[in-house]
Amino acid sequence: MRLSQFLFLTGLSLSSEASYGLACSVSQVQAVNFGTVDPLSATDVTAAMTFNYTCSRSVTDLLAGVTLCFNIGSSSVSGQVNSRKMSLSGAPASFLDYQLYQDPGYNTVWGSQYQAGTTSSKVKLNFLGVIPVMGSQTIYARIPASQISAAPGSYQDNYSSVNASVTLNTGLVIPPVTCGTTAGPTFPFTVLVTLAKQCKVSYANNINLGTVDPTQANISANNTIGVTCTNNTPYTIGLIPSNSNTSGSGMMNGSNWNSNQVPYQLRAEPGLSGSPWGNTKLNNISGIGSGSTVTKTVYVTIPGANYIPDTYADTVTVNVSY
Repeated sequence: MRLSQFLFLTGLSLSSEASYGLACSVSQVQAVNFGTVDPLSATDVTAAMTFNYTCSRSVTDLLAGVTLCFNIGSSSVSGQVNSRKMSLSGAPASFLDYQLYQDPGYNTVWGSQYQAGTTSSKVKLNFLGVIPVMGSQTIYARIPASQISAAPGSYQDNYSSVNASVTLNTGLVIPPVTCGTTAGPTFPFTVLVTLAKQCKVSYANNINLGTVDPTQANISANNTIGVTCTNNTPYTIGLIPSNSNTSGSGMMNGSNWNSNQVPYQLRAEPGLSGSPWGNTKLNNISGIGSGSTVTKTVYVTIPGANYIPDTYADTVTVNVSY
């Protein structure tokens, strides 16, 4: 009876010692870097980062299976796993949503065994000898499109060794199905992106002055253009007729056989006394972007129509500087 008890305790001791013969390491960990992106884009932005791991056991180790759990915990900015955010470096305070995934289809959020309702990435290893077992893990990341409230600049989120770590669970025959509590290596990393300043002409509606009588004077018409600029981005909108006049005074040309030209004036306000709209600091229009499209009305005036009957037209360039 006493001999049986002694042998049983010895067996437990050997099993416990086997787990200490396992050594794992992680290498090639880099930043998850989205690069420079357009925050006004209607397309999601993706990135990926792959790192390597190596596990080996000692000659005297009896274990044959190991389960590694790669845990990525809460964002340091949002304090959550299911709603991760990056923050702008500097003023103004601005945040950008993103998420980390275990798969290239962006279906399974990469979480942690320590965060309820989330899952870590599990790897099961089988040891048939003392040859090290190596592999890799890829973190897939995505920034949802059209986050127009985010200001341009450099954004960042950090995962320290506390919330980017590996746990081990060892088995004598096969890898266990659950994560263990034995601490393994860590893989701290940073998530980075730079939002570029952007402006775009969302639309530019043609201005049609219609059919007018040659004796008609003070002819006018108007239509709208739309401009979208990133949040907190100063911009100016200039209008340039085809003759490159910086004061917005252009000439409409007729057909090829007709040498007549009809003068016109681009204006920011209605009427003959409306402010000219050109392409200099003195006569353009300025504003600060919000990420939403801003509608501006362009007015055109013509002093008179006493010219050869024909169809006259000109092309105006919308010049947005930011």
